[in-house]
Amino acid sequence: MVNQCRNCGHFFQSTPNPRRPRLFCSDRCRKAWSRKHQLPEKLKSLPRWVRAVGKRPIQCDGSPASSTDPDTWASYSEVMRSKAGDGYGIMLGDGLACWDFDHVDPADPPAQAVELLPEAIYAEVSTSGHGLHVFVRSSEPSFRRDGVEFYSHSRFIRMTGRRWPK
Repeated sequence: MVNQCRNCGHFFQSTPNPRRPRLFCSDRCRKAWSRKHQLPEKLKSLPRWVRAVGKRPIQCDGSPASSTDPDTWASYSEVMRSKAGDGYGIMLGDGLACWDFDHVDPADPPAQAVELLPEAIYAEVSTSGHGLHVFVRSSEPSFRRDGVEFYSHSRFIRMTGRRWPK
């Protein structure tokens, strides 16, 4: 079976074990992909994680999750072990906030996003590929204006793991 490497796009012959197909052409590519997609411990240590179906948050068992009910959230490791849904995300609040820049080119970001980087916990390309999420510590109230949204509580953000800037 021929596969395409998730990191470099190189085509390679898969191992004969169909229960454990290879996703990378080499250990070097696997490690490079992992470095690009690794979330910081500051985020992973928060017990605010959920699985997702589209932009809807769900619990690890597939039932609905609530952005205001911590009993429906889990640890990062629990969420990564779960196979429910088609992705994962984090709930904002308790000082964790997110700037959401819509309809921008990650290769040519707005100046405001670049200015936020020194205080950012983590920044990534949004699910659409045409926006940025910049996670910061803040308890300021949420707002929306001019294609920029700032969320600081009672909000779910679906994560991609596509770190920005690369």
